[in-house]
Amino acid sequence: MGNLIIKNAYWLTPQGSFDQGSILISEGKIVSLNKTQIKLADAEVHDASGYMILPGAIDPHVHFREPGQKYKEGIDNGSKAALAGGVTTVIDMPNNNPPCSTLRRIMQKKKLFSHKSHVNWGVMLHTSSRIEKNLADKIISAKVYMAKSSRLPAITDVKTIIRIMRNFPVISFHAEDESLLDISPQRSPLHHENRPRQAVISALNKIEQAFNSLPEKDRPRIVICHMNTTEEMAWIKKKKTEGWDIFGETCPHYLFFTQDDYIAGGAVFQVNPPIRTREDQKALHRSLGDGTIDFIGTDHAPHASAEKASAKPPSGIASIEWLLPQILYLIDKNIINWKKFHELTVANAARCYGIALRNGIIEGNYADLVFVKRVEQKDKIRKIQSKTGINLYEKFDFKWRVCRTFVNGILKYDGKKYFEKGKGKEVK
Repeated sequence: MGNLIIKNAYWLTPQGSFDQGSILISEGKIVSLNKTQIKLADAEVHDASGYMILPGAIDPHVHFREPGQKYKEGIDNGSKAALAGGVTTVIDMPNNNPPCSTLRRIMQKKKLFSHKSHVNWGVMLHTSSRIEKNLADKIISAKVYMAKSSRLPAITDVKTIIRIMRNFPVISFHAEDESLLDISPQRSPLHHENRPRQAVISALNKIEQAFNSLPEKDRPRIVICHMNTTEEMAWIKKKKTEGWDIFGETCPHYLFFTQDDYIAGGAVFQVNPPIRTREDQKALHRSLGDGTIDFIGTDHAPHASAEKASAKPPSGIASIEWLLPQILYLIDKNIINWKKFHELTVANAARCYGIALRNGIIEGNYADLVFVKRVEQKDKIRKIQSKTGINLYEKFDFKWRVCRTFVNGILKYDGKKYFEKGKGKEVK
């Protein structure tokens, strides 16, 4: 891999300001951020005139469905969708078929990603009552599903949560207590009524009980995934003031839709946890700006269109290929500023999950870069990459377009075409 110069560059700094000049990249890393134009013999040159350069986003919550359900998405296709959304690093969830719950399955999945992923990647462990030793250094985080999400049973008892907390330094929670979900034949036809917010409150109480029962030295870092209720935001804000090592994640579908959209649109908006009320959404928007929410993960969870149209539709929404335009829309609407954009898309996820050298456009970091530009008309040319074939965000007037995506200094997407050169790296 030779040298690459990006001239006429205008890039976002970790402080939320912009610098301009040229960027020198060598061996996949940023060697120099120079306020003058660099000239170097035999270097490949990209002209960034007319573009804004952003750090490639870290999406800490995706379901690429491989192994086991490749027909829904697959690593190759899902990572291309990521490139289109300006995402250069993903963390894949473990509720595969079979669930990624053992060392053997972890290593099998890593092999698939190393051969197929066009973006950088990490994997999570699907926890169960059986704890396999010596796995903590093989995974990004241990995932606790308090509501069933694979063929493994949900974890709802405090004693098991305590055992998991003792064995893993970072634990990500799907915080819905399954014992309070309505799965009876007489249940409501409305998804959100069968998964009441009381199930979320109960799950948080159990997490708190388990955490507080441990001596301080044994307490792990906690991540609350896909937060979307006012109760969760009040709870995590309180835990942060109490000194917990805790991070909160939300997802685009909670920021852009409410349960009224689900009632009107049906199963395409069905997701776990369910989309909630306008009041919950407003609280989420406030929490993006005040630091209660640390990062945005898409929870990209594609299903085949026939499955969504069936009598028993599965839960999940595909979002990853629109991620940066979505978050830039939040800037346009004055919901967040550029510094918060940097924190929500890159810095906080890197800090939470210990992802080295990918926390922004900084000398010494990997050159994960995204060229974007503002457009006045919607992009109706690019086909939908995800196998769902559905863009639920089409009604929103996103003014930004991802035009080039570099992963480890290699151009992988130019706004229309994907390039096979180079694979993503496992993140450390």
